Amino acid sequence: MSDNEPVLSEFYVDAVAEVLNIGMGSAAASLSEMINEEVKLSVPSVEFVSRLTAAKHISEKAKTDVSGVHQQFQGVFGGDAMLLFPEEQSLQLVRAVLQQDDMSLEELTEMEQEAMAEIGNVILNACLCSMADMFGKEMRGEIPEFVHGSLDQVFSNENNSTQTEAIVLLLNMDFSVDKKNIQGYVTFLMDVAEVRQFKASIQEFLGE
Repeated sequence: MSDNEPVLSEFYVDAVAEVLNIGMGSAAASLSEMINEEVKLSVPSVEFVSRLTAAKHISEKAKTDVSGVHQQFQGVFGGDAMLLFPEEQSLQLVRAVLQQDDMSLEELTEMEQEAMAEIGNVILNACLCSMADMFGKEMRGEIPEFVHGSLDQVFSNENNSTQTEAIVLLLNMDFSVDKKNIQGYVTFLMDVAEVRQFKASIQEFLGE
């Protein structure tokens, strides 16, 4: 896929962004209840890009290794979903979730996997549920797994979407908790056939 050839028109992308923001509202409410702290989540931008462009985009913003979770999903369309944070911001997030600002880096690292898996489960499933509601069809995800390392390592660990031709639905995500503003990324890696199915589902939803 060429990044100069949009997968969906801007109108469709805006529709997807609206639906995913609704899902993020649901995820924020769940996380707020879980940690007894107000959480705000929003998706300021959504775009379809190649896998290599997605990795470059996140790498330029993160400038470090990343931490997060990976989850395979299937239903009306399928692929690999990931929630990723720059390493330092992921540790800030874990501190906020655990309400342990004085924990050492070593202690945090030991608890990071469980906390990130829980956060990822809430956020990724909120995205899947919002799309399932939009299309009126089933979407289901596997148990999320913790991932950590360089973006090349993280992306190369994907079982189904390691091809450079894979298309990525990239969500830039703003995460505000405990007076901290943390930027994260949600990626849905799909092959061309799955993206066509995704587009067809949107067109069906819009009555086209």
